[in-house]
Amino acid sequence: MLRFLTALALITLITLYAAQKSYVAIVNLLKYEERSEKAAKHSDTAAHELHKSRATQASSAAAIALSLASSLALSSAVLLLGSPSASTWVSVLPIVNMVAIAAAFIHNRSFWKAKAKVPFVGGFNEAIQKSKEIRQLMVPMALGWGLVGLLCWIDG
Repeated sequence: MLRFLTALALITLITLYAAQKSYVAIVNLLKYEERSEKAAKHSDTAAHELHKSRATQASSAAAIALSLASSLALSSAVLLLGSPSASTWVSVLPIVNMVAIAAAFIHNRSFWKAKAKVPFVGGFNEAIQKSKEIRQLMVPMALGWGLVGLLCWIDG
C-alpha cells in the first residue's frame, strides 16, 4: 500500500505543477483573446487557429484535472478501504488517465509543436513555452499512471 500511495503522491505533485503551467498558458493566451477574435472575423485561418488554440488548452486542462481528481480520489479510497484493489474502478482509473493524457499530449503537440515564437509578443511566446512544458510533464504523468495500474495488478 505504501508503494501505491507514494506513486499517487508523485503523480499528484507532477499534476499540480502541470496545472500551474496550464493556468499560466491560458492566462497568457487570454490576453490576446480580443485581438484573436477580431482577426477571426476577417480570416478563416485566424478563426481556425483561435479554435485550435482553445481546444488544445482545454484538452490539456481536462487531462490534468482528471489526473488530479483521480489521484486524490484513489488516495482517499486506499486510505479508507485499505487496499488499492478494493474495487474495479481502482484498476480502470489508471488506464483511463493514461488514455486521456496520451490523447491530450498528441492533440497539444500536433498544434503547438509547429508554432514559432513571435517577436514582441511575450505573452504568446510564454504560452507556447508553457504548452511545451505541459507536454513534457504529461510523459511522467502517464508513466506514473502506468505504474499505479501495475501496482494495482501486482497487489490485487
